[in-house]
Amino acid sequence: MQKNAPNTTYRMDLRTKILHCALCNFREKGIKAVKMDDIANQLSVSKRTLYEIFNKKEDLLFACVKSHDEEMRLRLEHLIQKNDTVMDILAAFLRLHIVESCHTNPLFYAELPKYPKVMEYIDRKHDTQRGQSIGFMLKGVEEGFFREDVNYTVITHMTEVFMQNVMDTQYYHTFPMPEIVKNVILLVLRGVCTEKGLQRLDLIDFDSMGE
Repeated sequence: MQKNAPNTTYRMDLRTKILHCALCNFREKGIKAVKMDDIANQLSVSKRTLYEIFNKKEDLLFACVKSHDEEMRLRLEHLIQKNDTVMDILAAFLRLHIVESCHTNPLFYAELPKYPKVMEYIDRKHDTQRGQSIGFMLKGVEEGFFREDVNYTVITHMTEVFMQNVMDTQYYHTFPMPEIVKNVILLVLRGVCTEKGLQRLDLIDFDSMGE
């Protein structure tokens, strides 16, 4: 058992390096443009070794998406612990997402639907996140930042539809994705904020996000 430990550790470390390298490439170039050979060459490993860890490109992409989601979950937990109010958490979380959109080629998101296994996972994740988002907004209602007379289930769905339309129409070719995200956020938030919420929202420097 101990004899296998170094090899196991090496494989785990290599798997981590593969995920990091692949995700960086996927986000920079889009999914289609990245070949398994590219990943193997960049890491100076054999193609055979790469395929022993990930049987095919979709398996690698799936692992990348799950790994990234786990990282984002941990970051969100940290933000919740670090900040006091819903608006503080929201500002920090939005900054994180806008920065991500600055460094992600829209082709990455546009090409995801071509991978059924990945999309099935993303759809399940969105179902869970939708409930969490609604709960988050309702907490904002309790804190006095968001209006009580708003159906946040509808708002959440409308936001998803809007962003899906951006991808379907490739609107990101007209305006940069970070600019689209910022304006969607402002449109939605200003519509649901109370006077107290608007005062706090106006203190958030959206223009500097992503710089």
